[in-house]
Amino acid sequence: MTDAPIASAQELIVRVSGVDKVYRTGHETVYALKGIDLDIHRGEYLSIMGPSGSGKSTLFNVIGALDKPTRGEVAVGGVSLPKLSSGELSYFRCRHIGYVFQNYNLIQSLTALENVTLPLTFIGADDAEARRRAMEVLDFVGLSDRMTHNPGQLSGGQQQRVAIARALANRPTILLADEPTANLDLKTGAMVIDIFKKLSSEHGVTIITATHDHKMLAVSDRIVDIAAGQVARIRNVRDMDIRVGRIDA
Repeated sequence: MTDAPIASAQELIVRVSGVDKVYRTGHETVYALKGIDLDIHRGEYLSIMGPSGSGKSTLFNVIGALDKPTRGEVAVGGVSLPKLSSGELSYFRCRHIGYVFQNYNLIQSLTALENVTLPLTFIGADDAEARRRAMEVLDFVGLSDRMTHNPGQLSGGQQQRVAIARALANRPTILLADEPTANLDLKTGAMVIDIFKKLSSEHGVTIITATHDHKMLAVSDRIVDIAAGQVARIRNVRDMDIRVGRIDA
């Protein structure tokens, strides 16, 4: 499923060191992140939790090279993201990071196969290779019989699986998922969680998700709690009792 990793299995894949993110609007200064330190290993399944305004989404975007920190270091596979130009960041994202969003973000006029083929086209894959790889990942997420369907002909769970396939098309080392089960029922949400766990445990893909879904938290390796722009605590899931509707740390 994935190309050779950009770090060995025993090395850190993400290192966040002393990261601040500051927004200035008029005379007001807002610290979205304040001195964040976080290490993530290749193949780890990490969940990030935090209330609205906690800085959770900002941290998510900084790790995913969607935003640059005001201060501090973010290194992915030993590559310093703040030192990259906009063009270099785009190149890096295309080849090493996959994204799954809560609202799927599929192109409605394209089939499932065409949606998944699109990122492969962006990196210059020829038509035959793009089609082969797109079919491979759609089969991996259990949609080999829905390749010619447009998003409007698919259920929410099927659309999210197309979105996952699209994120996997370029064989990323890191998969970032923002509340990926929020719009899904229990059964289809569990199917998505199973896919993520398989990617992590069997294929060495690092999963970083922003979520409050207890079922997703339960299969994570660690949970990072963010509050007021800082890491409030980091918990090992094996030391916790997580049930639907309740978490006992």
